[in-house]
Formats: sequence, structure tokens, C-alpha cells
Amino acid sequence: MTFFKAATMPAPLLEMPGALWVALMTHLREQGGGVRESGAFLLGHKTDAGRVVMRFLPYEQLQSDALRGDYVALNPESFAKLWEVCRTEGMTVVADVHTHPFGPGQSRSDRANPMVALKGHIALIVPRFAKGSPRPQDLGLYVYEGNHQWASYSGSGVDRLLILSNAGVVQ
Repeated sequence: MTFFKAATMPAPLLEMPGALWVALMTHLREQGGGVRESGAFLLGHKTDAGRVVMRFLPYEQLQSDALRGDYVALNPESFAKLWEVCRTEGMTVVADVHTHPFGPGQSRSDRANPMVALKGHIALIVPRFAKGSPRPQDLGLYVYEGNHQWASYSGSGVDRLLILSNAGVVQ
């Protein structure tokens, strides 16, 4: 049984300042404590060349109990807060990221319930609850194609599509 299909089209490029990457991985690791999932929305700007991440918004800042279960769960009010932050800061959601206990593959729940169910949305999965120093090639990168279908990238595919830069970071 196949739960995802291999990538058949190029994913949008995702660029993130290296310092923001380190801060994000540190936050995910500390928030999950090595025992539970954690996650965040990646906010920034979309360009013709791809997407630029300017900051991250942790799920627990949108909903205090988002991480209480075995998986991340956000209620509709959390999304209203998210869209308000985007409007106020002049940014958009360029991707989402969350951790898994083992590998970077999507769960059935991940495939069935995209955080943003719009074609082209990017979801990143960080393995091992972000322990150690995860690199882009360690992650799974998934692009939503609609109708619960995803393009899937791993290893060097992610390394080519998720670029860490020396660009500035919005605090």
C-alpha cells in the first residue's frame, strides 16, 4: 500500500537564515523535551524564486495545550491567531515544521490533515524530536498537491530545496 507518491515536479525553494535554523531546531528540541512532538509555522514571504523564512511561530504560542497529546493538535481559534499575526507583520505562512520520534516520514495523520490545506504548502518533518543538530538533508520535505496527495523529498532532495543562508532574521 502506498501512502505518498514520489515527487514528480520541483518543489518551491525554501530559504532560511542559518541563525534562524539553529534557533528553530533548538526550540523544537527543548519544547519536545525528547519525549513528544513539537512544531511551528514558518512565516515569511513568497517570491517568484521560492519562499523566504523570516521567523517561526511555535504552535504552543498559538494554543497552550497544542502539544499535550501524542501529536500536535490545533483548534480553529489558533488559526485565527495565526492569520492575525501574519496580517499584522505583513508575512504569510511559507511552511510548517514538526518533529517525529523516529524518522522523517509522514504519519497517516500528517498525510490526511495538512496544517494548511492549500496546493503548494510545504511541510517539514524533523526526526528524533530534533535531537542533535539536524541538517536539512535529515528532514522530510513534503509539498501538498491537493486531495491528500503529497510530493515527497528526502536526503539530498531536501538539501537542494531547503537553503540555509546568511540573510538577516526578524526577531
